[in-house]
Amino acid sequence: MRLPIILQILLFAFLNGFRIAVEGAFSATVESGEEHCYNVIAPTGVQSVIHGNFDILDDDESPDPIGVVLYDSKMTPVWRSERQAQEGTFSITGEGKYELCIQNGSMGSDDYVAPKDGIDREVGFAIRVVPPQRGIEGEAGPDDRLTSHLIELSEKLMEGLDTMTDHQEYMRERENRHAMLADSTFNRVKEWTFLEAIVLVLISFGQVLYLKKFFEQRRYL
Repeated sequence: MRLPIILQILLFAFLNGFRIAVEGAFSATVESGEEHCYNVIAPTGVQSVIHGNFDILDDDESPDPIGVVLYDSKMTPVWRSERQAQEGTFSITGEGKYELCIQNGSMGSDDYVAPKDGIDREVGFAIRVVPPQRGIEGEAGPDDRLTSHLIELSEKLMEGLDTMTDHQEYMRERENRHAMLADSTFNRVKEWTFLEAIVLVLISFGQVLYLKKFFEQRRYL
């Protein structure tokens, strides 16, 4: 018995709600001339979707030295960021072990990024492993093809929503960094103002003593 197309879509949405996915958005400070790598493992025997993104959180620094590369289990690059890119996204299908590497400055003659400049940079990144979803079983009729197309579109929509959520997280991280900088600047201004007030009081006290001594000398004369 074939389910109506609406029930098929609802069934897929119900099953998709319980999907198992390795996901996360993080940030890391990559020292100049260093490389940080992170491993993820996709289930073997099935073609999972591995997707993610990155964003350089130091807006005031040049992105030239930053390069992001995704390697497969044979350490073959399957995706790499554009040169001088401030941010980027990737999406591939595969299985097994993958490694996402973020480098700050070239580390060899074959690197495509600028040489290290001595500046550490904070990079936000996310990577997700989503196993294939259960589709519509049975012969492919017109309704089934339409349902499969809608399922594919919903997966792309979920991927876009994940990317948007990650960038919102990066924006919050930027806000926290700016808040910490503003708070640090305010504390320094407050300390310097307090120090300036102390210096002014000492100078005023010294002037009073000098004038008092000066007038006492004139009176004795």
